[in-house]
Amino acid sequence: MASSSSSSDVQVRHVWASNLEEEFRYIDKCLPPDRRQFTFVSMDTEFPGTIYNPDGVPPHMRAPAEFYSNIKRNVDALKIIQLGLTIFDRYGNLPRSAETGREQIWEFNFQFDSAIDPYNKESVSLLEKQGIDLSRNKKYGIDSREFALLFKCSELGMRSYSGRLVWLTFHGPYDFAYLTKILNNGELLPDDLDGFMRYVWKYFKGNVYDLKSMIPFVGLHGGLEKVARSLNLKRVVGKSHQAGSDSLLTMHAFFGLMKNCLEMGGRDPRASSLNLMIARNTGLEMMQTLFGLFGLMKRNSCSGLDGLLTMQTIFGLNARAVF
Repeated sequence: MASSSSSSDVQVRHVWASNLEEEFRYIDKCLPPDRRQFTFVSMDTEFPGTIYNPDGVPPHMRAPAEFYSNIKRNVDALKIIQLGLTIFDRYGNLPRSAETGREQIWEFNFQFDSAIDPYNKESVSLLEKQGIDLSRNKKYGIDSREFALLFKCSELGMRSYSGRLVWLTFHGPYDFAYLTKILNNGELLPDDLDGFMRYVWKYFKGNVYDLKSMIPFVGLHGGLEKVARSLNLKRVVGKSHQAGSDSLLTMHAFFGLMKNCLEMGGRDPRASSLNLMIARNTGLEMMQTLFGLFGLMKRNSCSGLDGLLTMQTIFGLNARAVF
């Protein structure tokens, strides 16, 4: 059984090589094929920083192809350390343990050896300061190939491939890049951005939303912590730069943004600028905005539903029940 990180009602299930299969079986129990309650996953990754950084203009402010090229160069060279997954339904409910009744989130810890694997010293120092014990990753960490195999065979993977899950991140280009690399069995990322976007479609069916690209439309800015404070949200479990904790805070920020939009729009989701933006973009097109791209793939090649219709279908027009 996974150990708890807090006395709160949320339990972080710490996953290592020894309990990887057990935890995927547990996830499958939470996602039985005959029940479609849990249709959202918020994700966060922790990785050893970046070692290739262009001088001058920050990478995310460069042309899309150059931005992706920088991501590819770093992700190809580095290893993921943690992956946090929070699975939830349209009301923000998480799977609960039958034994304890506590809500569950997952934190997968991958193999990483600071003696041989490249890393950014400042970034790794920050992760260690926040409580990540890299000596445990070296000794007990998950082989990413084993993770990929179990993910693809699990209900989580099959639902993602069939387009029945919506994936949420906060500033997620690296999150999707690392997860794509894992699901491609550690192969190098595609050479160009078009190729990468095709993999995003393959694994996530374009149902991806990034809160970082949404917050300017409601007058917010900054990182996840700052946005959470602006929305009067508190971290429920763990610390910042712990993948499980950050994935849960991303979920809470999503609901906070939706509540903010409803209040801005007189409780009509269509009235807020954020929802109007979503209405004009499928999930995959939302991903493209991270690279400054629009219309790379035709809408009909994606989910078939625009973002607003998807939101209204998921939440229902009686959206106030969500909050």
